[in-house]
Amino acid sequence: MKTQELAYKPYGIGSWTHVTVSKDVAQALANEYSNYGWDVKIDGDAIDAELALKAA
Repeated sequence: MKTQELAYKPYGIGSWTHVTVSKDVAQALANEYSNYGWDVKIDGDAIDAELALKAA
């Protein structure tokens, strides 16, 4: 199973939360959290909220 590190900052406040999950779970959570307007990174690369909305 391939894994990725997902990092997110709820509401753009506080420290980044880092989790290691499967690639599919990382993508699903990144899309969901980006739709909330949260800052999200996968393996250190920022996720654009506009692109996440189109992918959903």
